[in-house]
Amino acid sequence: MKILFATGIYPPDAGGPATYVRSMARAFVERGHTVEVVCYADVVKSTGGDPFSVHCVSRSLLLPIRYAVFAWKVFSRAMVMKADFVYLQGPVSEGFPGTLGAMLARKPTVMKVVGDYAWEIYQGACVKSGDTGELLYEFITKRPHAGKVKWLEHIERWTAKHAKSIVVPSQYLKNIVQLWGVPKEKISVIYNAISDFPAGTDRASFRGAQGLDASRVLFTAVRAVPWKQIDFIIHLLPDLPRDVIFVIAGDGPRLSSWKAGVERSHLQDRVRFVGRCDRMRMGEWYRAADLFVLPSGYEGFPHVIPEAASQGLPSFVSDQGGNPETKTLLGSVCVTVLPYLDREKWLAALKATWPERCASHADVLQFDHMVTSTEKVLQSL
Repeated sequence: MKILFATGIYPPDAGGPATYVRSMARAFVERGHTVEVVCYADVVKSTGGDPFSVHCVSRSLLLPIRYAVFAWKVFSRAMVMKADFVYLQGPVSEGFPGTLGAMLARKPTVMKVVGDYAWEIYQGACVKSGDTGELLYEFITKRPHAGKVKWLEHIERWTAKHAKSIVVPSQYLKNIVQLWGVPKEKISVIYNAISDFPAGTDRASFRGAQGLDASRVLFTAVRAVPWKQIDFIIHLLPDLPRDVIFVIAGDGPRLSSWKAGVERSHLQDRVRFVGRCDRMRMGEWYRAADLFVLPSGYEGFPHVIPEAASQGLPSFVSDQGGNPETKTLLGSVCVTVLPYLDREKWLAALKATWPERCASHADVLQFDHMVTSTEKVLQSL
C-alpha cells in the first residue's frame, strides 16, 4: 500500500496524534508499505532517519492560506507518490483541507476520530463565560448551535461522511460518530496501544523521597479542563481520612481554579500539583500511588487507565464516555466504575478498603495489535 498521512501535529510536537503518526508510519514501512506525511509545523522538522518523507506547512500563515497550502501539499504528494489513500488524523484542521486535496487527486480518505472538535471549542467558550456547558452526548443531540461551533459541526460531519472508513479508539466514540450521520458499517474500533515506561526510581524509594511513606496516595494525570471534574475529588478530601493525599499531574486552563479551590478549603497539605510529567516520572507516580482516580464527564478512551494498570495501579473511574470500556478490557480488579458526580457513592468507595495492586494483560492494547488492525482496515479499501 501507498499511504499518505495528513496530521495537524508531528514530533517534536507533543501529543498523542504526533506520536501515533510517527510510530504507525515506521511500522507500515517495516511491513513493506510506502509512506509520506503532510503536517503543520513552524519549522521544517528532521525525520530523524525515518524511511519516509515529512512535508510541512507553516502555522504562521493566515488560516485560509494555511488550509489552501495544506490541501495543495496533500494533492501534490498524493499524485507524486500515487497514494492509495490519504489517512487523515482528524476532521477539521487536517481533515477539511486534507479532504479537499484528496478529492482533487481523486484519492479516497480514511479518517481517525479521537473526539468532537466542535464540542471542545464550545467547552472553551463555556470556561471563559463561567458556564459549565453540556457534556458531549447532550451537546450533539441538542440543536441548534450557532456561530463558529455550528460551522465546525458542519465541517467535521462533512469530512467524516466523505471518508471511506473511520477509525475510532473506543465503542463510545463509534456511537458519537454515528450521531454525526456516519453509517456504523464504516466505523472501526481500534484501541490505541500503550507504550512502555522508562526505568525509574522504585516504589519504596520514590515514596520515601516524596515524604509519602505514611500516606495513602490518590493520583490522577489529566489536562486541566472542566470536564475532568478534578475539583469533585478535591471537595471529597475533607470527608476522607487524614492520611489520604491527592496528587495531580498535568496542566491546562482550569489549573489555577483548582489551586484556588484547594487554598479556599485549606487543603494545601493534602493536595499536590506536580505539573506535566515526562514518561519516566509518570511511571514513578503510577508505581508510587495506591489508587488512580478519573471522575471525568468525557473521555474518548482514557489511556491513563491501562497505563496505570500496566504499573499495577488500580483505578476508580466515572461511568461516562469511554471510561467503562476500560473495565471490559482490564477487568474488575483493575477498574471500578462509579456513577458520575455521585458524592455518596464515591465517598463510600474511597472510605472502603482500596483495591490491591493489580496485574493486567490486555492484548488488544499491544502495539502490534493496533498496527495489524489498522492495516486490515486500510487493505479492505
